[in-house]
Amino acid sequence: MVRGLGAAATVLSLLASGCHALDRFEDGGATVFVFATHHATPENGSFPFRGDENQPRTFESSDGWTVTLLEAYVTISAVTLIGCNGSEHELRMFWGPCPEDLRDRDLATLTVAGNHVGEGEYCALEVEYAAYMPPIIDEEAEDTRHEVPTNPDVQGSTIYLRGGARLGDGDSTNFQLTSPATITVDLDLSEIEDGSPLHIAHQEDFPKELLVSKTYDRYFDGVDFNAFDEASLEARLPQLLADETRVSLGTVVELPEDQTTTPPG
Repeated sequence: MVRGLGAAATVLSLLASGCHALDRFEDGGATVFVFATHHATPENGSFPFRGDENQPRTFESSDGWTVTLLEAYVTISAVTLIGCNGSEHELRMFWGPCPEDLRDRDLATLTVAGNHVGEGEYCALEVEYAAYMPPIIDEEAEDTRHEVPTNPDVQGSTIYLRGGARLGDGDSTNFQLTSPATITVDLDLSEIEDGSPLHIAHQEDFPKELLVSKTYDRYFDGVDFNAFDEASLEARLPQLLADETRVSLGTVVELPEDQTTTPPG
């Protein structure tokens, strides 16, 4: 997967292609990049450690169950920037649908989308999650594409969660949960720049960057695995993902207002 700010130069070169690229930049505005990341729910002003890179994530639910996520993916399929005047600006998904592996390092940034947009005020970012289908791969561009999940069960799933849960020393209850639902999340940008909307000047010295983040440890709150209803929980997954999706300005996740410690990394 293409990660972090190191991908920005590659992405800019892609955006510069096309016979009208120079004309677009002469019209003013800036490139807006969107990144994605994930993390556990903040505790005491920081993000707790729940597992190494490419390893399961282990955490406690609100009811004291120890949950281990062996595999977990969510897929972003589209991103649209919304002007305060209601105008819509679809951002380019550089390498197609983005299947985010939640076992990747917490708070690491994954390049998702971007485009050049005109000067103005932008009040919302619309993020669409949808069922993952592998894109046609250009083998000559392996270093600039998303990593394709090897588990075929991820295909056709917007959310895919596989693991187990245990209460104390009891037996483990295994689960494999999927949702193919299309989920549209409207993220507020109206106060993202010191209480003001995202502002694109006529001439910007640097690209604008937005980070879409999500937690992975809230899906099982309130679930009694002794009376586990898989279908009921799967039906709740889309709303849980929407509720746990946030946006930050830049490439560092902003802590909630009651959390003041700078996150690690």
